[in-house]
Amino acid sequence: MRQTAYLRINFKLLLISVIVCLFFFNITFTSCGIEEYYFLPQVQELPGYNLINTVNTESNINIPPIPSFYYYATGYIIFYRIYLSNHGAGSSENPNLINPTLLSDINYFQPFTDPTNNSSFIGSNTFPNRRYYELTQINAAGGNLFIRFPTNIGEYPTLSLNGSAHVNLNRSSTIVSSRPEGDRSFRNTSELNNNENATASINADVAPASGATGHAYAAMYIVTVGQNPENFNRIYSKPTFISVFKLPNDF
Repeated sequence: MRQTAYLRINFKLLLISVIVCLFFFNITFTSCGIEEYYFLPQVQELPGYNLINTVNTESNINIPPIPSFYYYATGYIIFYRIYLSNHGAGSSENPNLINPTLLSDINYFQPFTDPTNNSSFIGSNTFPNRRYYELTQINAAGGNLFIRFPTNIGEYPTLSLNGSAHVNLNRSSTIVSSRPEGDRSFRNTSELNNNENATASINADVAPASGATGHAYAAMYIVTVGQNPENFNRIYSKPTFISVFKLPNDF
């Protein structure tokens, strides 16, 4: 009887010790700032996603609606960067021929775009650190997105969602000193195609060429975007590469 009582007492003490340890374990990890991770699906991994590119002039993208499970998702964002080049027709399949910086950026983003890579995730500075800027936002319903870069001199690149009227694509309005002044279109103007203007203080979204220029290209990625419901910071999915487009000349 005494042994049974002794075992019962020890079991109760052990149980109390476990509860106390778990309590302090929880406090310790909470105070260390460990938070729930809010995952967002990569666009190319969503059912119904489809991308059809026509050389470097058009992209037809079927963007699926974001499942309601991701209640903290707000939509999609396309990021872009422009690259000056001295190569024209036939160079769209060779990033290094267009501009070595383009190849460097593609290689940098490759681990982030790889859906099998579970160790590389983008944050709020991943794209800005490579001088990529927001092009446009699309709501969580998604839809069919058509991007067109015409080849005729003076024409304007456009965007259409779900068959709506085509609207002109514009560079980011956050670049306050961009050139040409008052013209944010994706056209290869003489001021845009100037290495001296391709600086962080003027055309911050443009990568200069290593030598002579004459042509310009734009690379684009799309990500799912949302808001962390705990700290309200913006969160992103792994990016999906869209294409490299050739800007129509305007000179």
